[in-house]
Amino acid sequence: MRTIFLIAFGLAFVHGLASGQRATNASSSAMTKSKAQNPAAVHASAIVIDTHADTPQRMLDEHFDLGDPLNGGDWNLETARKGNLGAEFFSIWVEPDRFKGQYARRTLELIDAVKQQVAKHHDQMDFVTTPEGIEEAHREHKIAVLMGIEGGHSIENSLALLRQYYALGVRYMTLTWANSNEWADS
Repeated sequence: MRTIFLIAFGLAFVHGLASGQRATNASSSAMTKSKAQNPAAVHASAIVIDTHADTPQRMLDEHFDLGDPLNGGDWNLETARKGNLGAEFFSIWVEPDRFKGQYARRTLELIDAVKQQVAKHHDQMDFVTTPEGIEEAHREHKIAVLMGIEGGHSIENSLALLRQYYALGVRYMTLTWANSNEWADS
């Protein structure tokens, strides 16, 4: 996924450099500026990927539906479309004090909440786990949904849990959050 962003950024950057070399001075450069060089046009043509949304907690705890108005939140389908969002990594974050002793259960419930929203809005969203999946969702005019775990405490020191989260579609995990665990210090 980083590759898609870097390619889009690199192409826009190289295109801008090449166009700038053709212009003989600042005024002719401004006059020859094409629509493709316009930042809004570059944004509209890119696959925009947001790597962190805390919305799963709201989905689970408040029964928030991504099709509903924000009402104080930060992410819904309407705002994602307005921002030309192509892919979203939903953050699977378990508050360490509140859910002490229940990290895995809470993690699984948050993963399930994300998957339930994708199933409910399958006409607008696709759950993906690869860069190719992001590209496919983009071709289908859908938002690609991915997940990452925020804080290694969610694996409860179990590599088996880590493997299961991967099998469920989680594609990254930060080692710590603001709390340390038995194998990493925040």
